[in-house]
Amino acid sequence: MSGKVALQVNAMVGVASTAAASAIMWLLLTRPTDVAVSVASHDYEALAMAIGHQLGAWIHALLRFL
Repeated sequence: MSGKVALQVNAMVGVASTAAASAIMWLLLTRPTDVAVSVASHDYEALAMAIGHQLGAWIHALLRFL
Protein backbone atom coordinates (compact mmCIF):
# COMPACT_ATOMS: atom_id res chain seq x y z
CA MET A 1 0.00 0.00 0.00
CA SER A 2 1.44 3.31 -1.02
CA GLY A 3 1.71 6.27 1.30
CA LYS A 4 -0.95 8.25 -0.55
CA VAL A 5 -3.52 5.47 -0.28
CA ALA A 6 -2.69 4.97 3.40
CA LEU A 7 -3.27 8.67 4.08
CA GLN A 8 -6.60 8.62 2.24
CA VAL A 9 -7.79 5.58 4.19
CA ASN A 10 -6.67 7.22 7.43
CA ALA A 11 -8.60 10.38 6.53
CA MET A 12 -11.77 8.42 5.73
CA VAL A 13 -11.58 6.52 9.01
CA GLY A 14 -11.04 9.78 10.88
CA VAL A 15 -14.04 11.46 9.27
CA ALA A 16 -16.27 8.43 9.88
CA SER A 17 -15.27 8.13 13.53
CA THR A 18 -15.75 11.86 14.08
CA ALA A 19 -19.22 11.73 12.52
CA ALA A 20 -20.20 8.71 14.64
CA ALA A 21 -18.91 10.35 17.83
CA SER A 22 -20.78 13.55 16.99
CA ALA A 23 -24.00 11.62 16.42
CA ILE A 24 -23.63 9.81 19.74
CA MET A 25 -23.04 13.08 21.59
CA TRP A 26 -26.02 14.66 19.83
CA LEU A 27 -28.22 11.75 20.89
CA LEU A 28 -26.93 11.97 24.46
CA LEU A 29 -27.94 15.64 24.55
CA THR A 30 -31.29 15.34 22.77
CA ARG A 31 -32.52 11.86 23.79
CA PRO A 32 -30.67 10.83 26.93
CA THR A 33 -33.30 8.38 28.18
CA ASP A 34 -33.34 6.44 24.90
CA VAL A 35 -29.55 6.13 24.96
CA ALA A 36 -29.53 5.11 28.64
CA VAL A 37 -32.21 2.45 28.12
CA SER A 38 -30.41 1.06 25.06
CA VAL A 39 -27.09 0.83 26.86
CA ALA A 40 -28.60 -0.55 30.08
CA SER A 41 -30.47 -3.30 28.23
CA HIS A 42 -27.50 -4.06 25.95
CA ASP A 43 -29.73 -3.39 22.92
CA TYR A 44 -27.25 -1.60 20.71
CA GLU A 45 -29.31 -2.14 17.56
CA ALA A 46 -31.71 0.64 18.55
CA LEU A 47 -28.77 2.94 19.29
CA ALA A 48 -27.14 2.12 15.96
CA MET A 49 -30.39 2.78 14.10
CA ALA A 50 -30.78 6.13 15.87
CA ILE A 51 -27.20 7.07 14.96
CA GLY A 52 -27.80 6.07 11.33
CA HIS A 53 -31.00 8.06 11.22
CA GLN A 54 -29.26 11.11 12.67
CA LEU A 55 -26.34 10.86 10.22
CA GLY A 56 -28.83 10.53 7.36
CA ALA A 57 -30.67 13.63 8.52
CA TRP A 58 -27.39 15.56 8.66
CA ILE A 59 -26.42 14.43 5.16
CA HIS A 60 -29.87 15.35 3.87
CA ALA A 61 -29.58 18.81 5.42
CA LEU A 62 -26.14 19.33 3.87
CA LEU A 63 -27.22 18.17 0.42
CA ARG A 64 -30.25 20.42 0.51
CA PHE A 65 -27.94 23.44 0.41
CA LEU A 66 -25.94 22.19 -2.60
